[in-house]
Amino acid sequence: MDTRVLHLNSEFQKAGTRVTLLLPKQRVRRVVLALPVEKNEGRKYGHSLDEVRRLPAPLRHGTLFAAPTFSESPWLVNHASRADCRQEDHLVRLVVPAVVSFLGGVHPPLHLLGFSKGGFAALNLLARHPRLFTIASVWDASLLSDRPPHPQLVDVAGSAARLGEYDVRQNLRRYAPVLRGSCRIALGGVGTLEGDWTAGRQLLEEVGILHRAYRDAPAEHRWSVAWLAPAMRHLLELEARLPAGPRDPAGRGR
Repeated sequence: MDTRVLHLNSEFQKAGTRVTLLLPKQRVRRVVLALPVEKNEGRKYGHSLDEVRRLPAPLRHGTLFAAPTFSESPWLVNHASRADCRQEDHLVRLVVPAVVSFLGGVHPPLHLLGFSKGGFAALNLLARHPRLFTIASVWDASLLSDRPPHPQLVDVAGSAARLGEYDVRQNLRRYAPVLRGSCRIALGGVGTLEGDWTAGRQLLEEVGILHRAYRDAPAEHRWSVAWLAPAMRHLLELEARLPAGPRDPAGRGR
């Protein structure tokens, strides 16, 4: 797989953000955004694209993987007051259009992939932008189901009101009506955050959102092909079951 790097000049982040693309040899049939868990190019928990390269070829076929960076801890929220910490806007209004532009304006299905805070972000983004993003496949996702908000999340949100706006559990409830029609969530586990996986499965069942919950991906809480492989397998299976429909590259999901 070939690699390309798009350097971004974003009004929503500090200088130096970019998107690294891992290109398939085949025609691009889908884009998978691998959401990070560390700011900038942090690798304490490994790197998504290093593990993507280890996936079996059928799980990479026709997929462009895109790994964006963020200048603060990437919970994918917009800060209440700081213009240079609007992470959701950076992804939706800059990263996605940059990838679409790279593809020559073609807009294949755009999926979300992540773990831990990346799983939190993926589920929030799918709920908040259901026309832009198609499937969220997450593993060991942080739902903060039995504990207060993480200090990093408090910092990048900037206010209690903004924290409430990005409460992933409330957003799944709030936007449940638009997510009930098709199965668009793969909820994988169980790693460190078993309580979150259990609470997430129960919540999705309670509000009637179709989903696929599975526990067959034991792995260390970091980027690993051990959980990426089943996460991609479930993503592809869900994609194959979805009816074809128009996508909205501008991100108007609500």
